[in-house]
Amino acid sequence: MIQSFKLNVQRLGQKMPVYIFKVDDVLIDTGPYSMKNEVRTIFKELGVNEVIHTHHHEDHTGNSSWIDRFYSIPQWIHPLGVIPCTESTKLPLYRAVFWHNRPAFSPLPLEKRVFNTPEHSFEIVHTPGHAEDHIVLIDEERGICFSGDLYLFHSPTSNFSFESVPELIRSIDKTLQYSFQDMYCSHQGYLKNGRRLLERKRDYLVDLQDAVTKAHLEGQTPKEIRRHLLPKNKLFQYISLFENSPAHTVNSIIKEIS
Repeated sequence: MIQSFKLNVQRLGQKMPVYIFKVDDVLIDTGPYSMKNEVRTIFKELGVNEVIHTHHHEDHTGNSSWIDRFYSIPQWIHPLGVIPCTESTKLPLYRAVFWHNRPAFSPLPLEKRVFNTPEHSFEIVHTPGHAEDHIVLIDEERGICFSGDLYLFHSPTSNFSFESVPELIRSIDKTLQYSFQDMYCSHQGYLKNGRRLLERKRDYLVDLQDAVTKAHLEGQTPKEIRRHLLPKNKLFQYISLFENSPAHTVNSIIKEIS
């Protein structure tokens, strides 16, 4: 049985929904600390025996410390995410406003390739690009994918400084090698035929990567490429003080080919 829980985060005039999911007796992600009251109420009613995290970012692990303190259940994360979780976050101001800093907790390294629940068998696929420890969970028999932050939008025009467009393309390609149709996205919820959306994002990013590469080889500077291909800034870029910016999109592609 799959249950979806939408957490509506509203700050600075922006709406940022976050979803957590329960699959049988397993919780996927724990949401941001800024929504701790809602998450704790949900958790107490769920009967969860394990937690698995798609990655270590604070909007996905914000309530894991509370679970550590009061519930003797295993919490899993890709091995690359273990150390970041053992330290409390010190976020840039805008992220602290949205999500709040996450207290430290001690997850277990998820080293197995298959994660079983009573009714599902999930392939664990390592998908870096958004975060080095990012994973997706795919049940090919049921045709579903829990995609974490791999999808988010089908045509993003900006990225965070810690993201890599080429790495995201490789991770999407890796994910699409598996058989599934529907997706559960951590910020969009249930997406029927989500595979098509993920394919659309992959195609968009490949076209963008080709355009940036062509312009770079023609001698254009990163600033010129960004001005030509991704000229507009959105409100969130200003709120983030350009930690999220089209410039990072362009630079991550040029870094790969330089």
